[in-house]
Amino acid sequence: MNLIRTLSLTGCAALCLNAQSVSVGVRGGVPITDAFETARGNTAAYATNTKRYLVGPAVRFNLPARFSLEIDALYKRLGYQYDQFAPTLDATTKTVANSWEFPVLGQFAILPGPITPFLELGASFRHISGVKQIRSVATAGNRINTELNSAPEFNKRSDIGFVFGGGVEFRAGRLRISPGLRYTRWGSENFRDPVNSFLRTNRNQGDFVIGLLF
Repeated sequence: MNLIRTLSLTGCAALCLNAQSVSVGVRGGVPITDAFETARGNTAAYATNTKRYLVGPAVRFNLPARFSLEIDALYKRLGYQYDQFAPTLDATTKTVANSWEFPVLGQFAILPGPITPFLELGASFRHISGVKQIRSVATAGNRINTELNSAPEFNKRSDIGFVFGGGVEFRAGRLRISPGLRYTRWGSENFRDPVNSFLRTNRNQGDFVIGLLF
C-alpha cells in the first residue's frame, strides 16, 4: 500500500509540475503596418484592404531561469484592390487571402515578480491560402463579375521571417496578460505585381499583440 501511495503521490506531483510548466491561451492584436506596399500609375492603381486584426491560439513552455518558449498560430485576413481607369476600360479587381503565421519565440523575463518586462526573439513561418479574386468590368452600361481562385500577383505560398519584440507581463495567479510589440522581417514577398511593381508584400511588419494565457 505504501508503494502504491508513493507512486500515486509521485504521479500527482509530476502532473502538477507539467501543468505549471505549460501555459495555454489566446493571442490577438492589431497590425501597425500595412501588409502591402502599393502605388498608383496613370491608368491603374492598387490599394490595400487588409483587415486590421490578428488572432489565434498560443502555448508557452515555461523554462528555468526566467526563460520560456512560445508558439503561436495567428490568423490574418489579407486583401487589396486593383483599379483600372483607362479611357476604354473601367475595371475593379478585389483580392482576398488567408494568412497564417506561426511565430516560434524564445522569451526572457528581465525581472521576477508579478509585473515583468520581457524580450522575445525567434522566427515566424507564414502560409498563404484561399486566394480569390473578383473582377468587375463595366461593359455597355452593365457590370460583369468574374470570380477566380488565384491571382497574377500571388508569388509564393510560404515564407519565413525574423522576429524581435518585447513587452510587459502582468501575473495574477495562473493568469498571464502580456501586451507587447513585435517586429517581423520577412525573407521574401508572397504577393508582387508582375507588370509594374505597383504592389508588393511589405517585408517589414509591425504588430501590437496581447496574450491571455493560463
